[in-house]
Amino acid sequence: MKVRHIIRREYLANVRRKSFIVSTILVPVLMLAFFVIPVLFAVLEPAKTYRVAVVDQTGEIGDGFAAALDDTLKDGARKYLVESTAAPGDRFEAERQARVADLNRGRLDIVIAIPSSIMQDGKARYITREERNLNVLERFESVLTEAVVRQRLGDAGIDYSHVAALTKGVKLDMQQLTNAGDVEEKSFLADYGVVFLFTMILYSALLSWGMTIAKSIIEEKGSRVIEVLLSAVSPRDLMLGKLVGVGLAGLTQLGVWALMGIAFAVYASMGLVAQLSSFHIAPSVFVYLIAFFVLGFMLFSALFMTVGAMCTTDQDAQQLQALITLPMIIPILCLMLLIQDPAGPLAVGLSMVPMFAPIIMLARIIILRPPAWQIALSMALIVGSTYLAISFAARIFRVGILMYGKRPSLRELVHWYRRAG
Repeated sequence: MKVRHIIRREYLANVRRKSFIVSTILVPVLMLAFFVIPVLFAVLEPAKTYRVAVVDQTGEIGDGFAAALDDTLKDGARKYLVESTAAPGDRFEAERQARVADLNRGRLDIVIAIPSSIMQDGKARYITREERNLNVLERFESVLTEAVVRQRLGDAGIDYSHVAALTKGVKLDMQQLTNAGDVEEKSFLADYGVVFLFTMILYSALLSWGMTIAKSIIEEKGSRVIEVLLSAVSPRDLMLGKLVGVGLAGLTQLGVWALMGIAFAVYASMGLVAQLSSFHIAPSVFVYLIAFFVLGFMLFSALFMTVGAMCTTDQDAQQLQALITLPMIIPILCLMLLIQDPAGPLAVGLSMVPMFAPIIMLARIIILRPPAWQIALSMALIVGSTYLAISFAARIFRVGILMYGKRPSLRELVHWYRRAG
């Protein structure tokens, strides 16, 4: 009952803060703007027709290049108005300079100079005054490459369409044999994307809410009523109440963000469901994702709580937080190696280390489902470590409220722990 009151107090104290309300609303808005504004710029980009002059020294490529640029605007008008001029021999440079002069007068937007050496070295010139549109440049390169290859093959007496059909690429659809003996579709990008997204969300949540818990503990140590509070509730119950209360506040914020993101995604594109279905991620994976996220959040929050119990100022806590956040980099660094061998000794070993397990075990579940006993053992180790961290923080807190001054050394922490026992 006492723990419940502490949970309620901590939860309401955090969700009623102006910073909580502002960040809960502002962060999704900023993320939405980050994705929507570039799209709006692309959609609202004014339609433009490019006036293009092609000066072709070969006399064989320019017409084909101009004909292939048949792109149209939304209103049906041609995007490229191309005029091709054959300029063999010495006429090439004079024609090129004349078109550049027209470009300088504003009569043209782009000049393409195709020398006869293009058949050997594959180089031509794209001349413009103000245009920096990479999409146009890539489009011209693609069309010109096809025109040159077609001409080369024609000179060799080879039919281009026949070669294109014979050299058409092959796509491998990835499938995986599960532990149950079933063959199912897999997507490497989807698997890696889910793990990477989970890692970034967990890491961001820890940085913000982990320090919130540490700061809350430090504030309690400096409170004048802490002795009265501890006379009514044990330090362990106080630590547990703070952990659950602040943790629920953090999960509430993440839940609001997730709902807003899902609502926008559904509104923006009803085809999102079809796109996600191509990832072939089992529904149980999302259950494990939530479970390991909550377990990981609680474990690292308990470790941050230990930092708060050790320190007397926010500055001291900020210096020690690296001891908790840096270990999260190790799974990120090992992620590609683990994806290649998810059942190897390294992957299995790291997935049993409580500080690494939330990320590593989830990655293994997504890529190749490990045996159930390994998943259960990993979860049990996380829960056990969380309990030990809470107990350690409670003992340190019990003695630390009576100590002031510098941050305790490791030997002093051991002494505090034994003394509180």
